[in-house]
Amino acid sequence: MKRLLALGILAALAATSTSAQSVQITGFGQMVAGTVTDGNAFPGTGYDSDWDYKDESLFALQVRGDLNEQWSATAQIVARGRDDFDPEFAWAYVGWNGGNGWSAKAGRQRVPFFRYSDFLEVGYAYPWLRPPHAVYNATFSNYDGISAAYSFGSGDWFSNVGVVGGKNEGDLVISNLPATQELGSLVGIYADTTYADWLSLRASYLQADVSANAQALNPLLTALRGNGFANVAEALDFTEDPGSFIGLAAEVNKGNWLLIGEWTKTSIDDSYFYNRKQYYITGGYRFGAWMPNVTWGRRDNEADRSIIARLPNVAPLAPLRAAVSGVVLGEELDATYWSYGLRWDVATNVALKADYTQYTNDTPASADADSLAVGVVFTF
Repeated sequence: MKRLLALGILAALAATSTSAQSVQITGFGQMVAGTVTDGNAFPGTGYDSDWDYKDESLFALQVRGDLNEQWSATAQIVARGRDDFDPEFAWAYVGWNGGNGWSAKAGRQRVPFFRYSDFLEVGYAYPWLRPPHAVYNATFSNYDGISAAYSFGSGDWFSNVGVVGGKNEGDLVISNLPATQELGSLVGIYADTTYADWLSLRASYLQADVSANAQALNPLLTALRGNGFANVAEALDFTEDPGSFIGLAAEVNKGNWLLIGEWTKTSIDDSYFYNRKQYYITGGYRFGAWMPNVTWGRRDNEADRSIIARLPNVAPLAPLRAAVSGVVLGEELDATYWSYGLRWDVATNVALKADYTQYTNDTPASADADSLAVGVVFTF
């Protein structure tokens, strides 16, 4: 039903475009093949030792229609290979352009976490085959709500400041079992500024009340509460826990040189989802239509071991303590990425890309992995 609805809407909009010049249809996509060259699996992908041609492949259409001089409607429908190319709405919002730099949107839109949030799946828009997983690993990327922005310039500087508000509901997996999450009272602010078209700076801050229903944790939570450790259960359960996100980014794109860096920190109060600090830096150099690039990234996720200490280390509580330790320590991550990429612009809207990434995980009982992926990215 979802596939038929999305395709039906696109067909109707396409038909409308033949009689209304105010409707524009654009698109983008990529076809990617990847494999794990060392290890069993690679984080952020579904790759294993066999070549996979669907996991990172996708096709998208974006339709924008002007309702009048100030109002417009935009929809972006994305079909991802990992979802068997079932189309879904990534964007669906009504926009207002009030002039004098003011604008607003209402509907489903992208959460402004990162430097490339607005182009998250537009592979042609960035140098890598995929945005660095060291930072770009959020379990969701959209929210339903409103946003407002103000753009202004002064000399060689041009800036855009925006605020967002809304909520997110979605599915995820915890301990290999399905779970649901809800981010209520999501609010945030972001600012982008560019100087002379070669320096870009960005900062963002968002916060939300985080709730989750995880089947995998429910038996443990029940056992903890039944044994008088409700305080430990509350630390493992997500029930409107205050969460926050901070992001900083900078990009220098001058002459043939490209340098990009991002740093983020995420935490959720009153939970085992403790400080997550993640960052990367990319350097690239253009040789005509070719751009080799190198990326180094880190994920440093801490575990709040004080939660484990709330359970007495005595024999009768050993099973509960072991289960709680598994959940809490499962948040620890000490991982490094080295990625070596190559981009070749074969046309003004088509590029071929290749990426070889080495992933090293120094967390106890963890596994390293290397991956190789090649693909073609395009816009139309």
